[in-house]
Amino acid sequence: MKRWATLFFIFLYSYCAAQDPAKQKELQAIRTVQTPKIDGVLDDACWVNVPIATDFFEIRPVPGRVEKKDRRTEMKVLYDDVAIYVYARMYDDKDSVLHELVSRDNIGNADFISIIVDPFYDKMNGNGFFVTAAGVQFDAKYSQVGDEDPNWNAVWESAVKIDDLGWTCEMKIPYSALRFSSKDVQNWGLNFSRRIQRTNIQTFWNFVDPKVNGFINQEGLWTGIKDIKPPLRLSFSPYVSAYVNHYPANIPGVKNTTSRFNGGMDVKYGINNSFTLDMTLVPDFGQVQSDNRILNLTPFEVKFNENRQFFTEGTELFNKGDLFYSKRIGSIPSYYNYSGVGQNDKIIRDQTEAKVLNATKISGRTAKGLGIGIFNAITNSMQTEVEDASGNVRNVETQPLTNYNILVFDQSLKNNSSATFINTNVLRQGSAYDANVSALLFNLNNKDNKYFINGGAKMSYLRGEESSSGYSYTLRLGKQSGNFTWNYNQVYADAKFDPSDMGFFTNNNFLDQRIGFGYNIFKPSKWFNEMQSWLNVIYSRRVNPGDYQSTSANGGAYVRFKSLWSAEIEMNYGAKRNDFYEARNGQVYKAPESYGIGLYINPNRAKAYNFGGNVRFFEQQLFGGKEYNFYLFQNYRLNDKVAFGLDLNFNPNYNYVNWVTSQGGQAIFSRYDRRTVENSFDAKYTFTNLMGVTVVLRHYWSDRRNKEFYLLKPDGNLMDYQGPALTGTDRNYNVFNIDLIYTWQFAPGSTLSVSYKDAAETYDSYFTQRYNKNLNGILSAPQNNSLSVKVLYFVDYLDLKKKRKRV
Repeated sequence: MKRWATLFFIFLYSYCAAQDPAKQKELQAIRTVQTPKIDGVLDDACWVNVPIATDFFEIRPVPGRVEKKDRRTEMKVLYDDVAIYVYARMYDDKDSVLHELVSRDNIGNADFISIIVDPFYDKMNGNGFFVTAAGVQFDAKYSQVGDEDPNWNAVWESAVKIDDLGWTCEMKIPYSALRFSSKDVQNWGLNFSRRIQRTNIQTFWNFVDPKVNGFINQEGLWTGIKDIKPPLRLSFSPYVSAYVNHYPANIPGVKNTTSRFNGGMDVKYGINNSFTLDMTLVPDFGQVQSDNRILNLTPFEVKFNENRQFFTEGTELFNKGDLFYSKRIGSIPSYYNYSGVGQNDKIIRDQTEAKVLNATKISGRTAKGLGIGIFNAITNSMQTEVEDASGNVRNVETQPLTNYNILVFDQSLKNNSSATFINTNVLRQGSAYDANVSALLFNLNNKDNKYFINGGAKMSYLRGEESSSGYSYTLRLGKQSGNFTWNYNQVYADAKFDPSDMGFFTNNNFLDQRIGFGYNIFKPSKWFNEMQSWLNVIYSRRVNPGDYQSTSANGGAYVRFKSLWSAEIEMNYGAKRNDFYEARNGQVYKAPESYGIGLYINPNRAKAYNFGGNVRFFEQQLFGGKEYNFYLFQNYRLNDKVAFGLDLNFNPNYNYVNWVTSQGGQAIFSRYDRRTVENSFDAKYTFTNLMGVTVVLRHYWSDRRNKEFYLLKPDGNLMDYQGPALTGTDRNYNVFNIDLIYTWQFAPGSTLSVSYKDAAETYDSYFTQRYNKNLNGILSAPQNNSLSVKVLYFVDYLDLKKKRKRV
């Protein structure tokens, strides 16, 4: 009896130890001489007797809970001289496995399985390879703080099957998709993750504790990888494209219909085991989705999302310090010079984007943790076509040939810490000024990654007819792990600090301080799965001359219910403040007290039909200024191939007061009403996991109807305006876009895409409060239509070499 009891306790101890979330898991690496067929059928002989990774831990909804046996996951990994091979068996009810077809690099309403590897085992950088139950691939890079970069793309193979036991997956990840050392024996960081979409259960093989800051630093270990050598990483992606564009300009000598042909190439080259060169020669970005332009009544620039893949993929090093706004390169330059356009000249065609001639990235990290990044891009000059009073047409250069550069050194330190130097440099041809910004950054964490301190010092230098230099620093510290977190931030910028030539920049000359608190509950209760709450207080002063700017506070709470719906409430308050920017002339405006509240609802997106949205209210304590926002989105999946989405946004303002114009150097404000309506419709039809078509339609209308005018007094307060009538100060802006794109991945890494775009934009037309009038007006306005075809073909040098040998 004692013997059986002893065996029982040994078994119980061993079982509990195996289920301990805090213990790092290990998987022995197994080399194979037989290559499995990547078909999703797990019957290859090479998979027999390979160690199984199982007993995954939930990260949600119950962190640390072991997956159920009837929903368990079994993973196996093999390797040889050319690739890693992954076996995955996901037990489930076959009829419950969700498998919506979407385009590559999207998950959709589908279950997924993934492998995440950290080849240098630095616990700071990794690569993730995801496959959904529909066979759609998604890959991403991970940085030291857990940030996911979904824009990174690799060429690899996968296949899935749904069967009576659930579903299966096989992957082949070639070494050309990874960076790793040439050591004879290696250990890699390793983790697997699975999501069951209908229940929102996500599990990891090695437990990822949501209370601990970071993701890659909570990985398991793949041990004993022997005698693998990094291959020559060299690939070419030549492309050809053709465009036809029609715009009814109806101007003598200007063609309504134009066409052009483009050709270029992307090149990837592995300089060594750690560093990769990415180059795009004469790139073509004409098929990216249109920017969502708006009527901007603020004194600051609007920041748009980057949709060009070259400028989003593998840019984590270059984004250090927030000094790189890639839209500056070609899309939204910071410098325009219209001095060559006379007052009596008529602009016939204004080029607002510069052609990117080429761009190059070199990035990687040494075995000792030194990350190095080098970026260079060159844009052509921009020309504006003008006609003088005599009818003579000429071109005026509004932006010269420009060279953009970034240099980064990022040294990894222990405890997921780092020290960074980054420099951005913009060189313009001719007499236009040049710009240079440098920064020293640091990020330090204690041993258990619980507390942190980070920050940096920055310097900008503009060189031209009038050179200037400016300075800025940032300091942050706090507690980043656990249920309760807090942080303190201080940001300073002097009156001459200006990183706008290559970065996004709104204003300088401030000292901001913020303290924030958060409390998160990750353990589910009877009625919720997760709850978060936060409170932030911000105080700002102007530096030179010193003066109070603003005090504000915001707080809120988020809860995810058992039903998988979620709700969030947010409140904010702004005390009376000195606004030094709204008047546009350096004069102070005594902005009123304000407050707001918002409620956000998100549905269970696993349902075929789901809807959600938000309701927000904001009040400006001057003349009864009020702002409302009503937003509703709806999604409907007809089946796994067809889906529709509709977004409706209505944002009315009443009796708001802001700057409207200037007269004789004096700032004029107005009390106005404004309505903004933004509607967008999207649909997709996905033929297979390699082919699909998407369409997005967007109409945006916003106006400004002035009711009374005020003069800004020297003391910053407003007085009734008694001057001449102010005409032409009302605004009415409409924009309409259609983006229809068909894509077909006809070979690994190779795509055929066909794009149709329709765009129209009007200012101060169809002025009325009626939405239908504005919609009909923009639809009947001159439309810019374009049709393009682009073929990009991926060529791997090693595959090409093998084919030549066989011949």
